[in-house]
Amino acid sequence: MEVSLVQQPCKNKIVFVPDGRLGNAIFRYLASAVINIKNPSLSYCLQEDFIESADKFTYYPGLDYEGGDIIKANSLENCLQQAINNNRCMGYNTLGYLKHTIDLSKLTSNAYINISNGHGLYVKKTITINDENFLDLIEKKLEYFNIRLKGYFQFGHIYLKYKSFILNYIEQHKHDHYVQTDLKQKVLMRDLIDDMHLLPEKLYNIVIHIRLDDFKGRPDFIEEEYYLDLFKTIDFSGKRVCLLFDPTIKTGDCQFIENCLQWFKERQIPIFIESNSLMIDFNIMKQAKILICSMSTLAWTAAYLSKHNQQCYMPNYNFFELGGERSANYFRKPIENTILYPVKTTNVNLSLIKPYIITLPEYAKARLSKLDNLMQQLSQIGLETASYNGVHGRDIIINNTLDPKTKQLTYLGENLTYNMSIRINGEPMARGEFGAAWSHLNLYRQLLSEGSDTNYYLIFEDDVELVKPLPELHELLQHIPADMDFCHLALSDFFPFVKTNPVNAFYYECEKRFFNRMTAYVVSKKGAAKLLAYHENAINVPIDDLINMIFRLTPDFRLYVPAKDYYFREQQNVASSILAINKA
Repeated sequence: MEVSLVQQPCKNKIVFVPDGRLGNAIFRYLASAVINIKNPSLSYCLQEDFIESADKFTYYPGLDYEGGDIIKANSLENCLQQAINNNRCMGYNTLGYLKHTIDLSKLTSNAYINISNGHGLYVKKTITINDENFLDLIEKKLEYFNIRLKGYFQFGHIYLKYKSFILNYIEQHKHDHYVQTDLKQKVLMRDLIDDMHLLPEKLYNIVIHIRLDDFKGRPDFIEEEYYLDLFKTIDFSGKRVCLLFDPTIKTGDCQFIENCLQWFKERQIPIFIESNSLMIDFNIMKQAKILICSMSTLAWTAAYLSKHNQQCYMPNYNFFELGGERSANYFRKPIENTILYPVKTTNVNLSLIKPYIITLPEYAKARLSKLDNLMQQLSQIGLETASYNGVHGRDIIINNTLDPKTKQLTYLGENLTYNMSIRINGEPMARGEFGAAWSHLNLYRQLLSEGSDTNYYLIFEDDVELVKPLPELHELLQHIPADMDFCHLALSDFFPFVKTNPVNAFYYECEKRFFNRMTAYVVSKKGAAKLLAYHENAINVPIDDLINMIFRLTPDFRLYVPAKDYYFREQQNVASSILAINKA
């Protein structure tokens, strides 16, 4: 086979397209930072400094990128137009196939495309990255293309995951990188990342940001009752507190502020008012110890870039049901210590659910990167997913006892027993199975220790993938039966569920038979309590067998399955970490 390596073009650009005010611009810059960190040969510039070629494609005669096909077009002309319109497409070949991935270092000649038959590959010179394709493209090699950034890019999970890298990137480029607003205002990154010197009287323990004026009447406007309810949960005593908002003379806005001030006056809590220039207010928020954010990207990015915020309050908004552009907004966690407070778009049913992905540190980097899309989808419907470091089987100490059928298991000072005669198939358990079971049981203990606001855990193993549309999952999770202990949401491939009686329009009871897989499920507090009582300080069977046993052998364990079959399954062609640990 004839192989040809194509040299990388020098200094392709990441092009910042101005759209929105300063907060939106900062989010767009965070997205560009992630792309540049992963593709360091790209050079950052503003749109006004970018000269785009009139020719949208580079043609490589006799060469092709094997694989990476999206679809085959009806004609070469259709292929051209589809490639231009499809932001997930990087190019197309003269056989009519669109490409979702192209690595120029891997272009080859083959039996179908070579110099002799006159075929070749067209590669885009510029790729547009927006909110829809960002997560798909950031894991690909992008150094061969100019990258135009056009979107809002409010990807909370990604920015927390790469925060140390992003802040270091900003520090390196703060003297030469600008962002630009739709009003053509240019701001140097140094003025955003570095703290402005503030007079002592403008430094506060607690800053409350309120956005008024243009938000009135919109679904993202936060009415005063939500702020007042939040204030009741915060200890203001002995703290310097300020109310920060844009200067206003509108009657309704002034009354809103007066009502908030009255709340503090009635409780004899001193409070100050701040209404300054944009950059002073930005720094007052950045340099507070506690920041209460409104529905404002300026406040959110101030918290993200802050070196001082120890705690942040964020509105628990959910625009998914509204549809349209707003449904893509799902930035709710600018810092780790973030507390969500209710607003009118808060989905009460989903606010009772906390999702966790069980993983192990040595497997987390590769596995969790594949789950970024799932975690962002869950965030989009109002669910902020956390990773949970499970128990590694190699760290469990296994000792013999006087009873030859029983062993003692020890992990971090906790002792459990293992009776080898319990498992029906007679197979002895291995370390990976012990670790997996212990991980799930530890999460059940954590759920029982949670405050009253959490009633369910949505638990995933780190090889999970969603196989139903996100709106269907959103609807399913809002209709969890009130009496449920456990809802199995994943494929049980060895023993399929046999549904019997409907519980509601979304869930069914099922026959008390064997099932397998703990890939994805919901467990309630009372279900967790039943499971912990049933296992009786022992791990005698794998976790799926334990759930199965309590379901089959006790009359009052309420286990349900979705009416539309499974919503999740294990990713295909992913090696089992349990089997890897067992072999080790």
